[in-house]
Amino acid sequence: MVIFGIIMTALSSFGQTFLLALYVPFLMVEFNLSNGLLSAFYGLATIGAAMALPKLGKLIDTVPIQKFTMATTVTFVISLLFFSFSQAWWYIPIAFFGLRLAGQGLYNHISITSMSRYFDVNRGKAISLASLGHPLGQAILPAIILVVIAKVGWRESLWLNAAIVSIVVTVVTLWVLKPSHLVSESGEMADTVYAEKKVDRVRQRDIMKSKAFWLLAPNIFFIPYAVTGLFFYQFAIIEFKGWNIGLAAAGLTSYAIASFFSILLSGPLIDRFKAKTFFPFYLFPLFVALFVIWLVPNVWGIFVYNILMGLSVGFGSATVASLQVEFFGQTYIGTVRSLFTSIMVLSSAIGPALFGIFLDVGWGFQTIFPVTIGILVVIMVQSFRAVPKYSRAKWKFRYKKVTGQKNKIPKP
Repeated sequence: MVIFGIIMTALSSFGQTFLLALYVPFLMVEFNLSNGLLSAFYGLATIGAAMALPKLGKLIDTVPIQKFTMATTVTFVISLLFFSFSQAWWYIPIAFFGLRLAGQGLYNHISITSMSRYFDVNRGKAISLASLGHPLGQAILPAIILVVIAKVGWRESLWLNAAIVSIVVTVVTLWVLKPSHLVSESGEMADTVYAEKKVDRVRQRDIMKSKAFWLLAPNIFFIPYAVTGLFFYQFAIIEFKGWNIGLAAAGLTSYAIASFFSILLSGPLIDRFKAKTFFPFYLFPLFVALFVIWLVPNVWGIFVYNILMGLSVGFGSATVASLQVEFFGQTYIGTVRSLFTSIMVLSSAIGPALFGIFLDVGWGFQTIFPVTIGILVVIMVQSFRAVPKYSRAKWKFRYKKVTGQKNKIPKP
């Protein structure tokens, strides 16, 4: 199951911004598109995918995991092939929609939902291991795709992408993933749990009315919003700082390495102490990272910035995924996760667009960075509401012990 999760998150890279961005120069030349128009296509397609995700993603609670995965794979492969056969500008937004929906949205959704459903005691470890597919994809696939494009062309490279996705997922899903794997650690056949409890079926509108939803939603929105926006304009940031443009690749490598180790560290800690305990704290490295990229003029700042951001993103991905199960339970985790995944996809579209508007009106990064920090502070403060009362009591007790204050004994 963990290998299945890693494969799904790694192959979701074919629908992620960092890989699709490699095709942007070729699309602009071949179809005579401007940066603004292509960004608009991408943003609209991503928003459309975010709107479709809650309806499609919740089907994972009622459809067997193998069938759901294969149906998503068919959509993904058709989108890649449709993209490769583009003959006019209007092909592009349709292809982007399919790639963002199946790739960034549903493949990631399948992976983390499976880890959440089939693991109990080791859920944090399983989610963190499955999340390793993201830095693995970021580290390996761009270099391969660039070589393939240089050798055979951008259209033909998409055929290779489609072949990799279809062959690998089909083999793993149909011949490697056995019924014996689709059993939770407690011994239940997890795929049958939902069918037995149809009477208690939860509605997404009810989830959105809960306190837990509004506690999680700002955090799940902010990380993709900020990080995608910062990555999208990384060259503009480097120009703003007056650094060498060649530092971008080295910075991304340090980000991927930090994210990798952060993901590995998060799983055991979450299983031992629960995700609620870490909920406010995984954002602290990102808080410091924003100050570094804003105020530090030295070249080493780009590495510190990327490392700290990687630590937050890596630990945060496992934390918020585990929290969804801690707050809402396992039975309808597909319905819950599809809602939050749509927020994540939507925020990844809003981030670059909003940053672009700020730059166009002349605000510049001297305004963008402090505004982003201010929003982050508000989110961090409200996140402390998720920390269990007994954890806060422990912190208070230890603080008084260190400072020498006497702890009052409560009356019986």
